[in-house]
Amino acid sequence: MVPRKHAEEHYESTHAPVTCSLCSEMMDPENLALHKGEKCPKRIVTCDYCEFPLPAVDLFEHQEVCGNRTELCHLCNRYIRLRERVAHEVTCNGTPAEIPRSIREAERERAARRPPPPPPRDLSTRRLLFTIAIAGIAIFLGSLLFQRKPDISQAN
Repeated sequence: MVPRKHAEEHYESTHAPVTCSLCSEMMDPENLALHKGEKCPKRIVTCDYCEFPLPAVDLFEHQEVCGNRTELCHLCNRYIRLRERVAHEVTCNGTPAEIPRSIREAERERAARRPPPPPPRDLSTRRLLFTIAIAGIAIFLGSLLFQRKPDISQAN
């Protein structure tokens, strides 16, 4: 029970609709965390193929293009679409496809000119570092907000 004189203050601090800072959508306060983490169209997500961070609303269109890029499979010497890479790795037997020599040489030259792909990033390490950084920021802000102020009467 909330006393009537505190009812409006209680409503404003606990039950009043809040606005998402990313997309400006109004919602109940209890839904804000879920919205920002999973449903907000402007939350930042990463591409499955290149790990580029972008707003969720743009992810589908980006992955349509990004997933169609190709990389050379070093086992069978075929160019495989990134969206098909996982399935290809399961079925690839390492036997090179019969490709005319001129095409193979052109592909090798093109692959030699291309810079090497970046090493795969371990997402769990990135998430751990991100979590540690957020915790550090929270501790720092908490220490600033809850810092004891010296009592003037005790200082004299």
